[in-house]
Amino acid sequence: MLDDLDALSEKMTLLAAQLRALRDENQRLRGQMASANVELDALRGRVAGAMQRIDELLERLPAEPREATPTEKA
Repeated sequence: MLDDLDALSEKMTLLAAQLRALRDENQRLRGQMASANVELDALRGRVAGAMQRIDELLERLPAEPREATPTEKA
């Protein structure tokens, strides 16, 4: 009976250690995710700015000359 209690105690100790390790890893991963979200928001802002600059450049380009249709050539 004492052997069973010792084995159970050892298993509980291992379980508690594993739980602490998982909590620590979870906390670390939450921090990484928060950092990644900040970086993602910054990158989205840069992409939006680049798209706006491209749109502005496209508006400044001269219009392409229209090709004459067959009826206009005659």
